[in-house]
Amino acid sequence: MQIFQKGNKHTNCSGRGGHIPFAIVNHISGGTMSSMDSWFQSSGNLVSSAHFGVSKLGEIHQYVDITKMAWCNGITVDSIPKAKAAIVKEQAPTNPNKYTISIEHEGMDGSLTEAQFAASVWLHKFISDEVKRLYGKAIILDEKHVIGHFQIDPVRKPYCPGAKFPWSRLYTALKTKEAEDVRVDKASTVVNGEKLNEGCFLIEGRTYVPLAAIGKALGAVVSFDNETKTATITTKK
Repeated sequence: MQIFQKGNKHTNCSGRGGHIPFAIVNHISGGTMSSMDSWFQSSGNLVSSAHFGVSKLGEIHQYVDITKMAWCNGITVDSIPKAKAAIVKEQAPTNPNKYTISIEHEGMDGSLTEAQFAASVWLHKFISDEVKRLYGKAIILDEKHVIGHFQIDPVRKPYCPGAKFPWSRLYTALKTKEAEDVRVDKASTVVNGEKLNEGCFLIEGRTYVPLAAIGKALGAVVSFDNETKTATITTKK
């Protein structure tokens, strides 16, 4: 899979202060991939960032180098006793940002598309391998070291990465070759002879298309009901 570099001079980050990352924290963006890109690239954002983002189409964006600290999992020293994750209490009083790598997922409730899930599993394994290459010790991909933001900050982020985040399937995939068995290929999208900027993905014999882009090219209106998970295309009569 390919990682697209999206960070810029405005993307927030700091040094790790000598700490080696040994945990991965999963998040939900609460919006679209384009809004995630815009926020993490904005000069007006002085409060947050993430290392990676995974879109519903399975694209992976990187905002902060993993050797640096992203601003995604920080809590005050007084809040550490409230954390649900054992590693946070074990590392007290250290800021969790110092030893974590963050993954944002495009969406609202934690449910992931097949392309997004496959990309996220691949990314977890890539991060673990990259940490081993850089620091000599891989991140252990288990329930203690792969956690959700709610386990660090249950007061301010009690639901992140969402009630529907596929934890059981993720842990199973990280312990097996599931991610390697899912083949993801990217293809072009052409509407009435015009090639769109947004491509489509081929996953296990199924084609996932950029519905909003196709609808716009056809002069139609595309809407999505997050509650019923229904996409609707309305054409002009």
